[in-house]
Amino acid sequence: MYLYGFTTFAGIDKVMKVDRDDLWFSAGDLLQSDDEYFLVLGNEVSFTEQYTSRFPEGRQLQLIYSWFFSKKHIDWIHWMVAEYYSTYRNVMKYFSVQDVESLLKREIQKKPVWLKSLHIDAKNFDVVSVAEKGQTLIVYPDLWTMTMMVDESVRNQAGVLFLHSSDSQVKKDKAFWQVKHGLVKYILVTHAELFQDFHDLQSVVLVHPYKRYYANQQDPRYKTPDVLAYLASIWKIKLMEE
Repeated sequence: MYLYGFTTFAGIDKVMKVDRDDLWFSAGDLLQSDDEYFLVLGNEVSFTEQYTSRFPEGRQLQLIYSWFFSKKHIDWIHWMVAEYYSTYRNVMKYFSVQDVESLLKREIQKKPVWLKSLHIDAKNFDVVSVAEKGQTLIVYPDLWTMTMMVDESVRNQAGVLFLHSSDSQVKKDKAFWQVKHGLVKYILVTHAELFQDFHDLQSVVLVHPYKRYYANQQDPRYKTPDVLAYLASIWKIKLMEE
């Protein structure tokens, strides 16, 4: 079993292997050992030869949160590492934060009863269509385009999440739970914020796919259309380009 450490011991890799037969944790579980948190990556990782560290013998691991990351989210992480010849350290910064304790404190679970019946016409997002049910992810090339295409009254409407890289960490932490628990139906993001653990993704829309902003220049050097194509494939939905 491989673990990803959100904080690390001195001189030890972010990814560590646990060679113990008494542990039955699942991929996506969040564990704690003393004051440190670890995400279970599963029994296989990409580029195994890079990760030779072992979790210290005799140190206890406690389950803190089952399915902290969903199976689809974990699969997405593995794919990013393998597809772009990257590392879990570089990929994980898009999928989570290092301050897990603060993230856990901001969990929101209560789901508004009106959310199931909420439907906003696609033209309000300046796209052709959105999902009738479930969640719709709309990715814009930059903040300026997003604000020009979507009126502020729509962005501030309940059930709509408007997220970009300049937002505060508090807002991003709350957004993590809103998306994961299905507390928002329309997720409007720039490309760096698309890596969400969706509750029920039913539609993915990429706006202006030809824009140069969609080619990320830092490791992992991903292309947003390719990443969204993979996301759509694991949710078995169609990627729409506007």
